[in-house]
Amino acid sequence: MNGIQFEGQSPVVAVDPNRADIACFVGFIARRDGAALPQFVHEWMGEYGWTAAQLGRPGFDPEILDDVPVPIDSWELFDRLFRWEHRTDLSSGVTYLGAAVRSFFAQGGRKCYVVRMGNPWKRAVARAARLARINDLIPGWATGQVSCIPLDRTSWKGVGHLFGLPEVSYLCLPDLAEAFAVDPEPVTVPELPRVPEQFVECGTEPADLTAGDLVRWAGAPRCDEAAAREWATAVNLLGGFIARWQREVQLVLALPLPKSGTQIERDCHGWLSDQVDGILDAGLVESSRPGVASAFVQLAFPWVRTAGSKALPEQLESPDGVLAGVLARNALMRGSFHSAAGLPLVEVSGVSPAWGAAHFERPASHAGEQGTSRRSMAERVSILGQTPRGFFLLSDVTTSLDEGYRPACVNRLVTAIVRAARRAGEDLVFESSGEALWGRIREGLQRLLAGLFQDGALRGATPAEAFQVRCDRSTMSQNDLDAGRVIVTVQFQAALPIERITVVLGMHEGGQVSVQSSGNGGA
Repeated sequence: MNGIQFEGQSPVVAVDPNRADIACFVGFIARRDGAALPQFVHEWMGEYGWTAAQLGRPGFDPEILDDVPVPIDSWELFDRLFRWEHRTDLSSGVTYLGAAVRSFFAQGGRKCYVVRMGNPWKRAVARAARLARINDLIPGWATGQVSCIPLDRTSWKGVGHLFGLPEVSYLCLPDLAEAFAVDPEPVTVPELPRVPEQFVECGTEPADLTAGDLVRWAGAPRCDEAAAREWATAVNLLGGFIARWQREVQLVLALPLPKSGTQIERDCHGWLSDQVDGILDAGLVESSRPGVASAFVQLAFPWVRTAGSKALPEQLESPDGVLAGVLARNALMRGSFHSAAGLPLVEVSGVSPAWGAAHFERPASHAGEQGTSRRSMAERVSILGQTPRGFFLLSDVTTSLDEGYRPACVNRLVTAIVRAARRAGEDLVFESSGEALWGRIREGLQRLLAGLFQDGALRGATPAEAFQVRCDRSTMSQNDLDAGRVIVTVQFQAALPIERITVVLGMHEGGQVSVQSSGNGGA
């Protein structure tokens, strides 16, 4: 025996829905052979309902980690459980999911969930085969409606597992851009320079080209106009799912790279925000052309080069993992209600396309009367870019058409209030509706808002100017009282130069809290 090795056993950490720094990654990655599942993960699955009986999967083996969320609290644990550095054929480089999770922790993230939806496809697989697997990520994608049911755990697949993860704030699908990308061009091996013949020492041979070299020379996944519209349809479906069922979650996705020679490459922002068919100037409920404009959708661009992307095509990884990690660091250090713009990026050594800050800050080429069309790309997409001091997050915005919800920190502030109200509803679910209950609800929300005011999240010289909470007979009708609904009206001014926001919260019979309406229509 050479020595004694001690391995620390992590405890089962209770779920904390008030956290605002946890991401959920859904995608394709292989399980690492021979890596036993830690005991605390087994215990977590049993305690929070991820067993064969509760999932309705006879013979389900938790060790396989197939279509089930796994709590990950460090990069070392992820690396131990998942074969992130190889595709299915073991010779074609890093997976996009693995690179995204690595960047999440590198940027300051402390906890995430990983939902493995099977092994990844091989590097150069045809587009039709990739599209066929999108239904694993988004159940019901082929039918145009997410098929997961909130109260039916057996229906939870892919993104549907969010119903059982109340502490998740960010949803990332790092494989989505590659799934919709056009078929890649054949790999062109650069011609090596000719050298004159010479004697060499016996036994030495020139090194052969490795699979990693071929991967780096391969093209990163790119979309033309048609592929980008298909991608936007999936984002529209995801955004609608979150807006209806998971309003406390932000969808963080990478904007796909444009294919060379397309209109997207020539004028990316102009194409995205075109008033006729641009995906940024159409909301989730637009019937004629599905768009991605929503307070619940945050797009990241351009793609990045990091220490973990060296074995990816063009050494580029999708930026959604980087952005999610920066948002997590911002929540832990300063509070999620602060803008993350201006925070430095860790381990980022380059971006592509390298258009520069001036490109992202100019208005769309077709800017007209519509206010959103006059906005620059940095005001519609969260931009990662280089400055004289290094690489930084240049903008922290949603794709919302509503100016009040365009700063992403506003939507995160609303989320913090809604989460606190939901927790209060769970504690008061068995209380009789009346003046006593309404007073307790007012006091709890006033304490929360007073704390946010002291932290600088709200604007006003005094708490009375910054917020107002009403929960009495003026906020509820007799029908509400008869149905067991408690309606709370919360008005507040975010610490930004925007209009006052009004959010009406409803606590239904059973303790469920929902947003009845918002004055700015940010959804």
